[in-house]
Amino acid sequence: MRDVIEIETERLKLRALRMGDAARVARFAGDPGVARMILRAPVPYLECAAEGWIMTLNARAPLGEDFVFAADVEGEGLVGVIGAHKSGDGFEVGYWFGRPYWGQGYATEALRGFVSEAQSLGALQAGHFADNPASGRVLEKGGFAYTGETAELYSLGRNARATCKRMRYAPAVERGFGAREAVAC
Repeated sequence: MRDVIEIETERLKLRALRMGDAARVARFAGDPGVARMILRAPVPYLECAAEGWIMTLNARAPLGEDFVFAADVEGEGLVGVIGAHKSGDGFEVGYWFGRPYWGQGYATEALRGFVSEAQSLGALQAGHFADNPASGRVLEKGGFAYTGETAELYSLGRNARATCKRMRYAPAVERGFGAREAVAC
């Protein structure tokens, strides 16, 4: 993962974030409906704040603790962001997509492509707010399984704490399915 520059899926190119992405990051992540499903997206999300976030990620790159990619659709540009951040003895996977791109399978496609590379980092975990079951379905399709744990986390976009359901990456074979069943999923 440390040497991965781009990940291509059928419809997406996952690539490094650029300063030129700041306006779309601020517009999409600053949408109250999107921001309330993410931990650290302020509302309003100013373009200069998005620039600061991108600069911080670039400055931290040598640490090897943050792997964040823009999800690009050809002809449109950035439609979302996906990544993993060092957390304890593993990495926390997270993503968001702009509201105009919801319901088109982009999150699932990006997650599968990203995890195919990110699993080399070691243990992967993720979570979603309890009132966002669609994100739970995306994570399940990407190979994550519920741990049964929950956490109360503060969301800037909500300006409140909310229950987060915890998951870990567990490929189908690890979850007890045979190779035949894993391929059919």
